Amino acid sequence: MVASSLRSFIKDVRNAKTLADERSVISKQSAKIRTKLRDDRLSNEKKRANIQKLLYLYILGEKTHFGQVGSINLIASDEFVDKRLGYLATILLLDESQDLLTLLTNMLNNDLQHPNKYIVALALNTLGCLSSTELARDLYPDVENILKNSSDPFLLKKALQCNAKLIQKDRSLLEIFPVSLIGSKLIDSANISTHGVLLGVCKVLQAILITFDKSFNKTGEDTATEQEDDDEYQEDVGILKTIAEYIQPLSYRLSTLNSKSLEPSYDVQGIQDPFLQCELLVTLKWFFKIGNNLGLEEITRHNTAFNDRLTQIATNTSALKNPGNAILYEVTRTIFELNLTQPLRVLGVNILANFLAPTKNANNTSNNVKYVGLNTLVSVVPEEPKAVQRYRKFISQCLYDYDISIKFRALELTFEIMDEENFVELTTELMNFLEKISKSHYHYATSYIDIDDSKDLILYTVDHLLEKFEVFTNSDDKTKLDALMNTLKMAGSFVDLDRTNEFIVAINNIDDLKYKIALLSKELAELLDEKKNADAESSACLELTIVWCIGEYVDLIIANPNTNKNIVNEKSIIQFLSKLNNTYRLSKESKMVHYILTAALKLSTKINDKALVEELRQIIVSHSKDTNLMTQTKSIHYELLFNQPDNIKKQFLQAMPKFEKKTTSRGLETHPIAKEPKKQNDLLLDLLNDTEFGKIATKEPTIAQPEKPNDVLADLLGSSTSKPKEKLQIPSESVLIHKGTEIEVYEKTIDISSGLAHLELYVKALNNKLTDIQPLCAVPKTQKITLSQLQPSNSMNAGETVKQSLRINGSGKLKLRIKMSFCVGDASAVVSEQFDYKLDQTI
Repeated sequence: MVASSLRSFIKDVRNAKTLADERSVISKQSAKIRTKLRDDRLSNEKKRANIQKLLYLYILGEKTHFGQVGSINLIASDEFVDKRLGYLATILLLDESQDLLTLLTNMLNNDLQHPNKYIVALALNTLGCLSSTELARDLYPDVENILKNSSDPFLLKKALQCNAKLIQKDRSLLEIFPVSLIGSKLIDSANISTHGVLLGVCKVLQAILITFDKSFNKTGEDTATEQEDDDEYQEDVGILKTIAEYIQPLSYRLSTLNSKSLEPSYDVQGIQDPFLQCELLVTLKWFFKIGNNLGLEEITRHNTAFNDRLTQIATNTSALKNPGNAILYEVTRTIFELNLTQPLRVLGVNILANFLAPTKNANNTSNNVKYVGLNTLVSVVPEEPKAVQRYRKFISQCLYDYDISIKFRALELTFEIMDEENFVELTTELMNFLEKISKSHYHYATSYIDIDDSKDLILYTVDHLLEKFEVFTNSDDKTKLDALMNTLKMAGSFVDLDRTNEFIVAINNIDDLKYKIALLSKELAELLDEKKNADAESSACLELTIVWCIGEYVDLIIANPNTNKNIVNEKSIIQFLSKLNNTYRLSKESKMVHYILTAALKLSTKINDKALVEELRQIIVSHSKDTNLMTQTKSIHYELLFNQPDNIKKQFLQAMPKFEKKTTSRGLETHPIAKEPKKQNDLLLDLLNDTEFGKIATKEPTIAQPEKPNDVLADLLGSSTSKPKEKLQIPSESVLIHKGTEIEVYEKTIDISSGLAHLELYVKALNNKLTDIQPLCAVPKTQKITLSQLQPSNSMNAGETVKQSLRINGSGKLKLRIKMSFCVGDASAVVSEQFDYKLDQTI
């Protein structure tokens, strides 16, 4: 049954028990609306009913293009109720790029001259929202006519708002805009200069100033002298000097609004007209931003008075209610965007800090106010770091807020204010935060806290802590190492093995070897103590780090006089490696196996007991027939090296040097980039060039090389030179699934089984260099897709290829909708190519 009214239609949609039922109701109703709107004999009342249903479909995200002409036809009616709904539907269903807008020209022209001011207001609203460049030029005279001849504040407010939109759409309208009208009629007249009219004046002035700012910035500093001789530039400066006369009356009006004399009609929670105060602040900010950059005396002479005005507003405005906070926020934005004097910047920081401070009988502890305060403080730290650091207490309190967005902003601000002086204090605070959030139960938890949110917070904290460890190289090594180990123990279960390399690099780069060995001895004793760890939950990240430390420092740990020899000894360590090897032998996570093999090989040069050495050899040999080709290859190579004399093995297996790292941050992710080794025939390079551990192990060791390294390598691996890295090639068994103007995309099926599919996409650049490649992929609702990072990078030259791995879990037919976004050459504009691909298999 198809609903006959909007109320029953909404009720039918909400009562649908399945998605198929809901789709059926919507499809039938859409078909009925489409049929009805084609009927020319349909009454306006029924047209309105169908347009109302159409707007509900728009809210649901359904296709509504078939109702665009019907909405425009409704505007042609003489009845206000028809025009109101027709204009509303037109604003929602059309946009500025559609050709149908030409049908509106005559209707808008007629309604802008209508005797009913409310119909004129509807036309002005629609013109402001849906104004193309052509429409703006055609109908601007009608809007200007209203500004010149009307004395109705209601119409003037609407016309000014519309005029601001038209100026932003087509700056050439400034040549005919009567600028003097703003002062002579709108600001100076007490009867006309109402709240709404002043809001409209502010919007027009902002539109003019923003247009000028874009124009002046395009010219650039180098061409400013040439541009002064240009007629357009001179005309813009002339208009700017003219409207600069309005700075003083607008500033006076702002001061009046901020005084204690209140008008009940515009009082909002004890604040006089906060909306107008904010708009006046924004308008004056644009005046001084442009005027100070150009050095116009007509504007710069008001600088001192404006600074005093900002101080007055910040002092007189109450922060107990949200309207006051909105005004104070605009004051702060104005201070920092104009880069005013240092006392004013400190005042701005104090205002933002008060947004975070919990006070009695105040509403400034709401999440919105806290978020605004934290978000703005992040941007002002570079200008006033010391002033922001004074409020570390308030920032730390926000780490334990219930709202996940507040936590993230507080974390971001904490890392922004971290420096050499407060490094220890803030690191301790972050350790306390990690300890509380990494537990399965929260003493401050609410019903909506999700473990996924906690994981995101933990990973963000871990990534940025590791980054700060690299930045503050002169900080206390003991604090760094304690923080690293505590982070591994508290958050190791949340951190994937790929991030473990960052922990290993940080541990290796710590210079205090004595404290490092003492702490590792203690941690290894706790890990090997079976009684303590009987019920403990294992952390792969911690185990991987300990395995690497065993390979590097086991001889120093055992030789340490404070080491508990009953727990930490050669036998227990080898048993630990053997146990881990058995645990991860059949696991898909081969990274742990690679580290175990390397640790066993290094350990063989530091142990003299032949029986224990044989156990190490058995760990390596156990993977000589591994199903993973990379693991099998490493096992065979290591076995060859294992059987060599100690003097040869030690040349390969000396301690790792200090790693040099460059880190870059983007958004909430940190991407460490290891420094590439020099191109040379390094024996260690050829041995360990196939895993993540190989990346760490292939740094340039400061050790004496054998006289003929190539001969030794030839004996071991049958090769005397390392092959150059080959470019990524498209497999012969792959299928071409898309050929566009800039790229070709190939698909290779790795494995498809019940509930799981593993695919690979190969993207080839055809004619140009592509940068910032961003792949997006959608699958049916019954499936979930996981995308890996692009390999080898997210950019490529013409003729090169990158690879994207896809894992799809779920059930149903395999269907993909793929969108590849990228920049062509050195252009900054983003280009996209989208296509669909359907496989024959199901999962």
